[in-house]
Amino acid sequence: MTNKITTKQQEILKLLYKYKFLDRKQIQAFLNHKYHKRINDWLKDLTQKEYLNRIYSNKFGENTKPAIYYLGLNGIRYLKTQDDCSREVLRKFYRMKDRSNDFIEKSLLVGKIVLDLKVAANHSQDPSEEYALSYSIGTATDIANPEYRFNFLTEYKPDLLVKRLKKKKTSKRTKSDYFLFAIIAPTLPHYSIRKLVKDFIELYDGYEWDEISDTFPAIMIVCPTLATMIYAKRVTKGLLEDEDDPDDLHIQFTTTDKIKEHGITGEIWE
Repeated sequence: MTNKITTKQQEILKLLYKYKFLDRKQIQAFLNHKYHKRINDWLKDLTQKEYLNRIYSNKFGENTKPAIYYLGLNGIRYLKTQDDCSREVLRKFYRMKDRSNDFIEKSLLVGKIVLDLKVAANHSQDPSEEYALSYSIGTATDIANPEYRFNFLTEYKPDLLVKRLKKKKTSKRTKSDYFLFAIIAPTLPHYSIRKLVKDFIELYDGYEWDEISDTFPAIMIVCPTLATMIYAKRVTKGLLEDEDDPDDLHIQFTTTDKIKEHGITGEIWE
């Protein structure tokens, strides 16, 4: 099967294993490829060979949006032959065609967040920048893998785990920080939002993270609307007061629109 597709096409399959749904522009950015025509040719070939499935609307207003891709039957079969892809996780990909629009939008947003971090890391290499940044990324797919170091986070359902390495260019010392991102769906009821925050506090109170780092990760919660963010902040404030407001537990909030407008590294967090 592998000789039917190119190395770059294999990379596309692994991107969609990691992120589940990506649009054409995101795939091009992840591959750092200049020519969209070549990307379109690869994607068309993969779709025709049933390695990928494609979501695209010809409706007026919708037809200006880039097509969205996810793994097809042959793509799943191919990835089952790869040592760096979990067969247990891949079983869930057979149901991707039934995923809701909220799930698809969340996947696309995760892709945007990671691409924003990639841009920030590249920008930090400029000689005018004081710090050099690099990021290690764990998606929900990675976390679900039983062999992944952070698999214990599965029950807390983060959408993204980020480790940031920050090094002052005039020093040899590197500082590491962790971030856990949770993206709230528009249809998530209030009691589930409360449980989401409560679960992260339970993670903080537990011992599992202590084996990873002395510093607990910052919890970054992305809300679909301003109203949801106001509610989530109020609930969090009450839950943290019950915990005597620990100094080293940081929970921050923003909205999906702010990320889309200013990027994940913008001044958008409250």
